[in-house]
Amino acid sequence: MAPRTRKRLCKFVFAGLSLLILLAVLFVVWRFKAHRCADQESRDTLKKLCEEYTRNKVTGNLCPDLCTAHSIIFRECLNYRKGKKVMLAEWNTEKVILKSQYSRLQEYNSLISRHTDSQGKTVTLQPDMATFLMVVKNQLRAMLEVDIPYAAVMETVQKMWQMPWKIHETMSVATMESLWSLLQQDEYLMIQYFQGNKHFPKIYGSCGHFYVMEYTPPGDTLSPRWLNFKTGREIIKSATDWDKRAKVALSFLTFLTDLNTFHTEPLHLCDVKPKNYGVSADLTIQAIDVDMAFFETKMRGILGQGNCTKNEDCDFVYCTSSCDLTRRRCSEHRANNNLQAICEKIFVGHHGVPFSGLLRSPPAAIADRLNKALQECVKPSKNNNQSQKASPETLETIRDLLRESLQSNEPNR
Repeated sequence: MAPRTRKRLCKFVFAGLSLLILLAVLFVVWRFKAHRCADQESRDTLKKLCEEYTRNKVTGNLCPDLCTAHSIIFRECLNYRKGKKVMLAEWNTEKVILKSQYSRLQEYNSLISRHTDSQGKTVTLQPDMATFLMVVKNQLRAMLEVDIPYAAVMETVQKMWQMPWKIHETMSVATMESLWSLLQQDEYLMIQYFQGNKHFPKIYGSCGHFYVMEYTPPGDTLSPRWLNFKTGREIIKSATDWDKRAKVALSFLTFLTDLNTFHTEPLHLCDVKPKNYGVSADLTIQAIDVDMAFFETKMRGILGQGNCTKNEDCDFVYCTSSCDLTRRRCSEHRANNNLQAICEKIFVGHHGVPFSGLLRSPPAAIADRLNKALQECVKPSKNNNQSQKASPETLETIRDLLRESLQSNEPNR
């Protein structure tokens, strides 16, 4: 083949490959946008919510801010079309998150019954307070897996509602409907339960079935951007930001300890990924998405209900279990633990992307020892051919190495 012909062929092949890559990128972008929510849909949802507040169908301590004073201003929808509703807003110049499992109040189960009487009028019937509080108690027990004393139920209702309400005072229909819609959202209950713990966002209040909470994004620390698409230059500076990433990793380890001690049962994290955690200004991590978090008793019920022919059949997202091949039933006991999931999906990296983990490119002084500890964390050594969970000793080793790296860098700051 003549040199000129070969050169033309190479140009043709290069142009063809470039076109295919461009089309692939455009397709991915289109699919992403197709699954994202539309801002107008979110605005319509909030408009409907405010209309219901005006008609006294819903209420909440932040309804006036959202619907009357308009001090809570919608900025952007953040959820996928088929997922829960998550919106970014500004409240007196501070960024906050508006969140609800469903868009409309009518999508939640109602405790209020309505019927038409003989004169054609709509009659509304609501439970008395004793019945309502008993329903609330059962709902809390289903999530926490412990029996809640009656006095604690009333205290919990007062804490969550954040509006004037005297014990034994009958709630209005709007109040009962709004509060009950919130109580049906497991994520809301989980975050409310952990209020006061620094690793969970603050809940400021609610309006109807939407609650407003602290905005703590993952940022570039947990979700790094590799390139600046305007300049084409690398953004990640693996060496210079080590101290920041090490402090965030230490916060993760403290968070894991809290999950085992805050409640009578440990909390299992089954959906561990960077975007489910935020990083505050003081580098404290916060669990901002806990849809797939379960206390021990509920976790056992989930894992032990499946039939199986192999271990992989028993996995529930990132919470793994084992298959009893004799009974062909999944074990109710989790095979891995939270530390393993954090090490694999956060510290080392996720989705097979190289050098993407939080603890990428550690200082040379600890690199070999840290990488060895992380490998042991992700795939603990087996004992008698039985898989093991990442141990507390491994957690302490990683913690000590991170502290050592920070102490050695102090004179250079």
